[in-house]
Amino acid sequence: MNNPRLSVIMPAFNEGGLIYDNLLETVSCLEALGVSFEIILVDDGSSDDTLAEAQRAASRDGRIIVTANYHNLGKGWAIKTGFKRVRGEVVAFLDADLDVHPGQIGIMLEKLESGICDVVIGSKFHPDSRLEYPWSRRFFSLSYFLFIKLLFGLPLKDTQTGIKLFSKKVLDRVFPHVLVKMFAFDIEILSIAHRAGFKIAEVPVIVRFKRGQVWGRISFRDIVHIFIDTLAVYYRLNILNYYARELPALESCPMVSIIIAVGHYNENLTESINACLRLDYPRFEILVMPDEPFAWSGDERVKVISTGKRKPSHKRDLAGREAGGEILAFLDDDAYPVADWLTNAVRNFSMPEVAAVGGPALTPPTDNLRQQASGEIYSSKLVGGSYTYRYVQGRFRQVEDYPTCNLLVRKDVFDKVGGFDTEYWPGEDTIFCLKIIRDLELKIVYEPDAIAFHHRRELYRGHLKQIRSYAQHRGFFVKHFPETSFLPVYFLPSILVLALALGWAAAFVWAPLGIVYQVGVLAYIVSALFTAALSLYPRRIWLVFSGIVLSHLTYGVYFIKGLLSAGLDENE
Repeated sequence: MNNPRLSVIMPAFNEGGLIYDNLLETVSCLEALGVSFEIILVDDGSSDDTLAEAQRAASRDGRIIVTANYHNLGKGWAIKTGFKRVRGEVVAFLDADLDVHPGQIGIMLEKLESGICDVVIGSKFHPDSRLEYPWSRRFFSLSYFLFIKLLFGLPLKDTQTGIKLFSKKVLDRVFPHVLVKMFAFDIEILSIAHRAGFKIAEVPVIVRFKRGQVWGRISFRDIVHIFIDTLAVYYRLNILNYYARELPALESCPMVSIIIAVGHYNENLTESINACLRLDYPRFEILVMPDEPFAWSGDERVKVISTGKRKPSHKRDLAGREAGGEILAFLDDDAYPVADWLTNAVRNFSMPEVAAVGGPALTPPTDNLRQQASGEIYSSKLVGGSYTYRYVQGRFRQVEDYPTCNLLVRKDVFDKVGGFDTEYWPGEDTIFCLKIIRDLELKIVYEPDAIAFHHRRELYRGHLKQIRSYAQHRGFFVKHFPETSFLPVYFLPSILVLALALGWAAAFVWAPLGIVYQVGVLAYIVSALFTAALSLYPRRIWLVFSGIVLSHLTYGVYFIKGLLSAGLDENE
């Protein structure tokens, strides 16, 4: 079967009432163009019957290809998912609601094929555009345009209209660098393309806004997130120069052994295994290491090896001996990867000095309110500090210490350092990473696109128990592994605890110290409240605020306990 000339990617979320008719209408419009085509419908974790209705349309026409994201991850992520299925030389983005009709692709295709540009976008601000659009949406579009013009200086009047056409070579260059998956996706793609020297042209569009709500699906919270994400794109583009990074090529696909240490079979483990089985990487096996055996059927790549009751570090060492892969990829049983996890991580091993690769562990969108609050606490600057990149996508960097919830390592390196130190848990990953950088003098890198989702512990009990364990081990490690643990950032919560406990007494010695104490406490409370308010979810603000304070106090107390301990209880 010959590849089509045109590939149309349609991201869809909860479009069940319209998607069947909209897909068939798109087919009819594309047939009229006289070019070969395919339509890639990406269901972005819809909660209605969008996926079933799209599959029904696909059964009517084989040129409709349906794929889906496991959860609602955002338009950008959906388009990246669709791009993996693209076979055409020209790629169109088209919103599934058809507010911008697919009949307009024809004029865009003519413009692209004229050779004067590499990208063609629809523009609501083109003088020949016709809009049936609420005043509120017009106001927002104009405000955002002025904001974009001020920040980026792009030679464009509009970036957000839901129809765009690209030469595939543009997206091949751009997509590996794209980070924004929810908001500001369009401006990120166009900014990267413009900076890379591709020519972008605008054409008029006809927009007929169909939704009954004045704002459609855009809430005030969404608007704030759009502006925040846009600022983040500006920061990466103009300050970090992030998008100029030359990405290593995936020159080969070495065998990867995915290792999941687990106590007992559970629902999270099923989710993790199934997500691994959906990976787009061609060569991998999954080694599951439970206390007791359980049956798993349906895919020979999954091997269940019972270990008896052992610590996770010991289970991972046993799995390392059983593994047949050149790369070992460690996941927690309550973590699951996105489809291109291995592809994005393994490409970094083309650099011989790289021994291990870590990726961000994001909070899943399906986690409940108290889990989401826990995730926001970890990813906040007040708690995560300079390590927030572990919980949200950051920039590519070299690191010295990385947790095993999302860590890949060369098998020969694993063998050279003797695996994990099974005397400790948690903390075995700290020792393991230290051996790599100190003894072997190799590198560990952070790859922002090697994404896994990691379920959080609920506030308060589960979250604080985890904080307590981390703190006590880190305090103990300060004495034994100072290379990676004797750092000022780990002492700050303990300093806070001592200041709160003793600061009031200083006021009795010298009165001005009382004022300093009060101002310091007030400043801390205000900073914690401000951080909590950044969530923009009113129901989370108190949880995040109280969770930040309790996390600091818990960490501070147990860090001191670990610092003073002669040994550690392995159950801590």
